[in-house]
Amino acid sequence: MNRPLVSIITVVFNAATTLERTIQSVLNQDRELTEYWIIDGGSTDGSIELIKKYENQLAGWCSEPDKGIYDAMNKGIDRANGKWIYFLGGDDTLKPDIVKKIQKNLNNKFDIVFGKVMFDNGHEMRSFLGPRTILQNTIHHQSAFYNTSLFINFRYNTTLKIVSEYDLHLRLYMQKAATLYVPITIAYCATGGASSNLSRSLEETNRVRTYHVKGKWKNMFLSAFLSVYYMQKKIRYLAYGHRV
Repeated sequence: MNRPLVSIITVVFNAATTLERTIQSVLNQDRELTEYWIIDGGSTDGSIELIKKYENQLAGWCSEPDKGIYDAMNKGIDRANGKWIYFLGGDDTLKPDIVKKIQKNLNNKFDIVFGKVMFDNGHEMRSFLGPRTILQNTIHHQSAFYNTSLFINFRYNTTLKIVSEYDLHLRLYMQKAATLYVPITIAYCATGGASSNLSRSLEETNRVRTYHVKGKWKNMFLSAFLSVYYMQKKIRYLAYGHRV
């Protein structure tokens, strides 16, 4: 049986108001290129009924308590059969025909291929890997396609609740991984997700950095610099909302 090009994984918990749009945005992609897994954390709001409505079109799904977003993502990785893995939140949607459009770029010589996301407030984020990645995460999950080979010896750290992807992205930057930026919008994303908790994001980002960046004073400087950046970011949130 031929492997699908992309395994799309949605992790969800109590997102019945948005989940159907998410599911439809995936099922409307080229079915010959994709398989779709939904990992639910034990929803009680009607999400399960929505999943069952589409279960005949899914590669599979499960619903059980988990230890958070990254535990659920790891469960999806364990089930995925695709050559590439893509994560889509339960309140986000894929751009129409995006898998078909990016197919030619999903070359096995790359470890990660990424583009842009558009937030529901009109703010666009372009993902990248570069020197700034040492300071903080610079790749949005919904903009990135991950070569499945990355997960042979890696799973997300479940003790991190909102920035475990930074662990992977910083690792890729430090190891000079083969990357490709494609200047197109991959997905439409909701604002106000877990990563908008700036205090926790700051604490976890600084924690992840110590795994990969050696030197007490270097880490202290980067932590202090990021604290100042987050402070002005909070001010901008108050003044302009999430449009920054």
